[in-house]
Amino acid sequence: MQKFYRVLAACALVLMSCQAAYASSEGGIPWGDFLLRVLTFACFFAIIWKCAGLLIKGFFKKRRAAIVQEMDGLAARRAEAEARLAEVERQIADVETECARLLEEGRIQAERMKDAILADAERQAARIVEQAAHVAEQEGKVELEAIRSRMAESVVSAVEKTLAETLDARAHQKLIDQSLTKVVLQ
Repeated sequence: MQKFYRVLAACALVLMSCQAAYASSEGGIPWGDFLLRVLTFACFFAIIWKCAGLLIKGFFKKRRAAIVQEMDGLAARRAEAEARLAEVERQIADVETECARLLEEGRIQAERMKDAILADAERQAARIVEQAAHVAEQEGKVELEAIRSRMAESVVSAVEKTLAETLDARAHQKLIDQSLTKVVLQ
């Protein structure tokens, strides 16, 4: 019914436009001529509809089916694309998590390496200090022995000099005897 009203409205619109066109040029509508033109148009439309109506309907049905099929295909492709997008986003999140994990592992490993290097440096420093103390002690002992040796030499030299000045042959013999007595008694 709605289709009928649409056709009727279209016809009324055509009639009003024709009436306006003829009224402005000649002062009235030649109804006979107008009816012949409308009848010719209706016959032409009916012939085309009768001959090509099924073809036109088939064409538009096929076109509609193709559009529906294409829309379904697009919907399926969209769902597939959304699934792939979700997978890619998950992979990106996994990559970000993996990067964060690797960075944390690298930081921990760097801390361990730093601690190991510092511990090794402290051990080496302690060993160097120990070696320096040992070397200093050895050098001190060597120097002490050198001082003792020089002192002994200077004491011996001073005693010899003093003995040589104060000791005569008799006192010298007496001193040797006393020394031998002490050595023998001990």
